[in-house]
Amino acid sequence: MAHRKTWRPIIFSCSNTGDRVQALLPNDAVEPSANDLHPVTCIACDGVHVIDPRTGPTRGAERS
Repeated sequence: MAHRKTWRPIIFSCSNTGDRVQALLPNDAVEPSANDLHPVTCIACDGVHVIDPRTGPTRGAERS
């Protein structure tokens, strides 16, 4: 059977609207490192937030 990537939910605050937003990030078996940044499309503002799994959003959203 092929290896499947598992996902875990994360909740963060949208920097544009202030709304709490849920997204899914890869659930890696090892601890996340400083280089693990994941782009997430925000359902509150339709922008893209870059998420650090250890600390949450790292930059403001970029509108698409």
